[in-house]
Amino acid sequence: MLDSDNAAFIQTGVSISLAASGGDRLPSMSRGLGCKLVDGGRQVAIFIKPSQSVELLDNIRRSGRVANVFSLPSSNRTVQLKGLDARILPFEVADLPIIEAHITDFLAEVLPLGLPEEVVRTLFAYTADDLVMVVYTPVAAFSQTPGPKAGEALDAKP
Repeated sequence: MLDSDNAAFIQTGVSISLAASGGDRLPSMSRGLGCKLVDGGRQVAIFIKPSQSVELLDNIRRSGRVANVFSLPSSNRTVQLKGLDARILPFEVADLPIIEAHITDFLAEVLPLGLPEEVVRTLFAYTADDLVMVVYTPVAAFSQTPGPKAGEALDAKP
């Protein structure tokens, strides 16, 4: 579903939001602390804090449907992925370097924009025992970068 450019993009210093909705169709959302591709690049894994994501995780357990947004603060380049088979897996401590690299990359993005490092570090503060991995197969991908192509499917031809 993702070409190599977009696959690399979602694993950089992007802002990551993972969302789902309940039976009432009201959305729930949480900030992702990093991303990796699994199953040979066919699936996306997002690291989140369950202590801040109770409703989101409940909605994922009920439906498996997710929307995932990746946005680069310096350019507003934004990609949205959707999945129908999301599942919640235990966090693997071997993935801590991915989260640390994500925080470092995100800091490099937002510090030049004037966001204080302390704010970013507070937003991304975590403990390994308060992490899970949400894994899903993207079934749709869209450009959500502001402008005339916002909402266009990534596989659409110009």
